[in-house]
Amino acid sequence: MNNEFSAWHCVISDITQCSVLRPLLFVIFINDLPDACSDFAEIFLFADDAKLFKHVGSAEDSAVLQRSCDRLFQWSNQWLL
Repeated sequence: MNNEFSAWHCVISDITQCSVLRPLLFVIFINDLPDACSDFAEIFLFADDAKLFKHVGSAEDSAVLQRSCDRLFQWSNQWLL
């Protein structure tokens, strides 16, 4: 914009933007996400969105939800997301 450009960064993996396989490959890629998090909380996936939730009625419920968030964090680090 206005003759200014963003800095270049190396991309170590990608699928082309217009690929018809992109949505399918994404779903396959995140297929194990519910297994990683569902021991502690509920997780719903829709397209490229994930919702992690748990009814919190006590301090223990809060700790359980935090463990699920920690698992989600570990999963995303493992798969470089």
